[in-house]
Amino acid sequence: MRRKDPEYQQAVVAAVAILRQRARVEGTLTYGELSAELEARGFDSIPPYRGVMTYLLKDVCLHGNEDGRAPMLSAIVVNKASRKPSDQFSTLARSVPFSRPADWTWQDEQRDVFARYSEE
Repeated sequence: MRRKDPEYQQAVVAAVAILRQRARVEGTLTYGELSAELEARGFDSIPPYRGVMTYLLKDVCLHGNEDGRAPMLSAIVVNKASRKPSDQFSTLARSVPFSRPADWTWQDEQRDVFARYSEE
């Protein structure tokens, strides 16, 4: 799958739903688990590493959050071994429109995600 594919936006919406559901119970999800969840929903061409997953997670963060002020939903997607988001996540968090401050941590972002979505 590519960003220009017609079903890409549907995959973003599906990923947002999956992550919001997990955030409600204050849980994390590995990249592989997210890939498998998306495959179970009919999106079988989103591998858990690089490529489209990188763009998908950025677009998940921007979904309904164009100004970047809301918590970045993909903060709860973690590496299986380290249980941390990828370095790409921190790079994204410091880029426009998210522009997280120098003292920001991914743990802060996870707490903000859990706080926001546990209330839904």
